[in-house]
Amino acid sequence: MSGPRRALLLAGHGSQLDARSGEAVRAHARRLAASGAFDEVLTGFWKEEPALARALDGCRADDVVIVPAFMAEGYFVNEVVPAELGLDGPLTRRGGRMLRLARPLGAHPLLAEAVAARALEAGAAADGAVFVLGHGHPRDPRSARAVRAQVGRIRATGRFARVEAVFTDQAPRADAIPALADGRAATVVPFFAAGGWHVGRAAAAIPANARLAAPAGAHALATDALAALAREAARG
Repeated sequence: MSGPRRALLLAGHGSQLDARSGEAVRAHARRLAASGAFDEVLTGFWKEEPALARALDGCRADDVVIVPAFMAEGYFVNEVVPAELGLDGPLTRRGGRMLRLARPLGAHPLLAEAVAARALEAGAAADGAVFVLGHGHPRDPRSARAVRAQVGRIRATGRFARVEAVFTDQAPRADAIPALADGRAATVVPFFAAGGWHVGRAAAAIPANARLAAPAGAHALATDALAALAREAARG
């Protein structure tokens, strides 16, 4: 007798103006579906189709793990995703189905490895400076906290001479990179779930002589992080 069907739902921001925003989440979903770990792997977005509110329409699973493809705790993870999916908290029983809300992508330690990998892809050297560029929020410290946690993990490896956090919406901002680099070659890794408007905005803000890497949240290691977060939530 087979056990209950299990599904994984990746909840992303998405964008109606830039397809790159959702493509990273869809790429993660394709890799996770190929792994065979779940009977169904679904995607849902706040700002594009399929909409989060309808993401489970047609889902046949008895047990669904929802992993927010966001880089920090905050408004989207704690307010938007639960509201759109009708969640009561980490565990919700509805219509004979268990819905489990996992921690967001950016909380997993593997994202530090993804940042380092992106920096190396962009040409960062051991004697260089790596800047992890996050969103930040002047009224919500959780966004910056997630970036700084990953910065601490990368520093602990000793892989680069200097590793610093900079932000688009709070200090220190990207224009502080020359001073923080202190003469070292600078590589900037966007701590975002995907390419799109935010990364384009970041590219416009960084110094002309700094290397800009691809976003950490779109790396294949982020797929592994999503899988690990799903397993963690499935264990309850």
